[in-house]
Amino acid sequence: MIARSAKLIFITDVTILILTMISSLVGARALGPAGRGDLFVVVVWPPVIAMLAGLGLPTAYRYWMAKEPERVSKLFSNAVIYTMIVGVTSILVADLIVPHLVGSRSPQVMTLLRIYQINIPAALFLNLMRGLLEGTRRFGWAGAARLLSFIVQGPGFAILWLLGNLTVRTGAYTLIIGQTASTLLGLFAVWHQLRPRWEPSWSELKSSMQYGVRDYPGIVADFTTLRLDQLMLGAMASNVAIGLYVTAVRLSEMTTLAADAIADALMPEVASSKIASRAELLCARSLRLAIYMHLLLLPPLWLAAPLILKILFGQSFVPATGAFRWLLVAAGVWSCGSIVINALRGFGYPGLSTLARFAAALVTGIGLVVLLPRLGITGAAIASLIGYSVMLMIALIGFIKKRQLHLWENCLRPQRRDLLVPNWRSLMGFSTTVR
Repeated sequence: MIARSAKLIFITDVTILILTMISSLVGARALGPAGRGDLFVVVVWPPVIAMLAGLGLPTAYRYWMAKEPERVSKLFSNAVIYTMIVGVTSILVADLIVPHLVGSRSPQVMTLLRIYQINIPAALFLNLMRGLLEGTRRFGWAGAARLLSFIVQGPGFAILWLLGNLTVRTGAYTLIIGQTASTLLGLFAVWHQLRPRWEPSWSELKSSMQYGVRDYPGIVADFTTLRLDQLMLGAMASNVAIGLYVTAVRLSEMTTLAADAIADALMPEVASSKIASRAELLCARSLRLAIYMHLLLLPPLWLAAPLILKILFGQSFVPATGAFRWLLVAAGVWSCGSIVINALRGFGYPGLSTLARFAAALVTGIGLVVLLPRLGITGAAIASLIGYSVMLMIALIGFIKKRQLHLWENCLRPQRRDLLVPNWRSLMGFSTTVR
């Protein structure tokens, strides 16, 4: 089951990567580093606000749907009410706070920033719907809902560019349309696949919150570790520096697709497993596969970094080479950490995963304060690498302690079965024995 789920997530992520690359290439050519930075400032905060407003409920939804699918009607009804109340409130809060977090920007950027906040309830509701779908392993529908916004974004940017009308304003409006379309598809998928009834439940909300709140600090810390560099650049750096760094981040993230797909599929698979020892072996093999993949990808991408940036985005983006190289290393560490974090969640240790991510966020913040003023965007990339490394170390130590495993013998020692095939088929057979 995990092989099929991971394969669906991987296909979705690859398609998203292709569409993101189209929009990034077109945006870079049409807007340049400065315009790319302005667009990032406009769109960066609504997903953050939606994540904060979720209070860990999307993760709780994944967990409880994997454990007890019969909860769907109560969870769905609560999601609708929660979005109506918390989503609208979040727009008002964001309008008061966010303009003070982006530094001094042009009047046009500030106006678009406020308009774009309409995406907050849609993003929140989509996160909850994806929790319901992914918890029941309907990764195809969940992926389609996530993918649709990028289907709108990539071709939309290309068409606007060909018409000579791609600007920060039209780019932002295109992204609003994409988010709306994704949310509507997520709602349709839940209604079509899970057939929920209208059954709001206060006790169900409290039960979901009990899991979600334990994991919530980790979610916030996780996001902070992953995006604090960009948020701080958005407040402190020029639009040119922001544009260079965001481009480097997007390129480096392409190396995490396969490992992230396995990580996303791992949590519900472990949570629903009836044989703990088999689930432990599955987690360990997933971690080793992530290590192998990044060891293969890193050397050629590191050497070709300046050429990649020049060919794809133009000479003006070559100064991002140093940051891009460090971010490639950071991406590998992040992927391994993500697998261990999802293993902890699946075994019912959200508090331990929270500790790892909170420590990483703290270290990343300190690193950014020290390195960003001295080394610019390269310093931001190094700070991210340090934070991701702390997350991986704490999560891995916690995992082996909780499960009473040995780091080398049970988790890291290469096994011949790992390399017999590119391992979707072997993972399929393995996960069958788990279940």
